[in-house]
This record gives sequence, C-alpha cells and structure tokens, in this order.
Amino acid sequence: MKILHIDSSPFINESVSRELSAMIVTELCSRHPEASVTYRDLGTTPPPHLSASAMSLLHNAQDVTITPELQAELDGIYQSIEELIACDVLVIGAPMYNHSIPSNLKAWLDQVCQKGKTFRYTPQGVVGLIPGKTAFVASSRGGVYSTPETLPHDFQEPYLASILELMGVADCHIIRAEGVSRQAIGREKGLAEGRETLLQILSN
Repeated sequence: MKILHIDSSPFINESVSRELSAMIVTELCSRHPEASVTYRDLGTTPPPHLSASAMSLLHNAQDVTITPELQAELDGIYQSIEELIACDVLVIGAPMYNHSIPSNLKAWLDQVCQKGKTFRYTPQGVVGLIPGKTAFVASSRGGVYSTPETLPHDFQEPYLASILELMGVADCHIIRAEGVSRQAIGREKGLAEGRETLLQILSN
C-alpha cells in the first residue's frame, strides 16, 4: 500500500487537522505494516498558484516559451501528479477556512486536477483517470457545519469530495472533527468523534 499524506494547515502544534490526518495514517500503517508513506506539507511549503504560462502549456498551447522559472513550475506540477497517480490511499488534512479550504490546498488541487492527466472529457461527460483509490479527508472545523441549518455554508467537504470524484476517486471518507472551538464540544471531543468514525469505516 502506498499512502500519500497531505497536510495544509499553516499551524503545526495547534492544528487539529494535522493531528487528525496523522491519526488516520498511523491507523492505516498499523493495519498495513508494509505501507509506504509520501508526505507533503502544503502548510509550511505552499505550492505556487498556477501561472498563465503553465496553464496554457498544460492545455496544449504551442506558443509558450519555456523559461527556467516555468520549467521549475512544471516540474513541481508533474511531480505532484505522479505522486497522486502512484498512491493507493490519499489522506488530506483539510481545515475549514472561511467556509472553504486553505488556498494552499486549492493550489495543489489546481495542479493535480489536469485534463488528460487525471481526468478527460468524453461525449458522455467527464471521466476520472485515477480510479481505484481510497481517500480520507481529515476535516476540522471550529464550528459545527453538519446540521441542516449550517450545511449550506459548507464549501469544504462537498468541494473536496466533488473534485476527487472528478478525477475518479469516488471512495472518499470524511473523518470530521468539528466544533473544536466550542466550549460544549472542544478539541478532544471532536478528535474522539473523528477517531470513532475512522475505526467504524476501517472495521467494515
């Protein structure tokens, strides 16, 4: 088993999503001792946002001059795509920021979600090119966004599930720790609920 572990919070010791994603990877490795882990820390080493030149070249433009800066950007993009294609299990630490995801995680997704690489268009619609993988999203929220009243404000979990499905990763599990900033719930209870969800999924 090859695990690709992504963290995106800029916080280190205080990050709930990092603790939750590490919990998922640790549990997976305990059940699969042969597993190897590739780790990317987007929080401390954010990927660059796609440049116009890179987007043009990736979309098959023929008149783009490849400068050393553009080549370095392309090399990073291709490496990220290769890591994603090579993995069997994807673990993403994704805190909610302003009802959505951190911009560094969005930048990584914009890099790896490329036509002809991880999805393609057909007359019948979009087809994902990297099926057969399992994804675990370590979702952390300071508030509670899973109730009927707050669900319309959640552009974090539905977006991640949707963009992964676009690439063919339909087996996506949300491991959630929410309400971690609320006194009635808090960090420890939120993490405990996330762990309980994880163990239920892995026991099936």
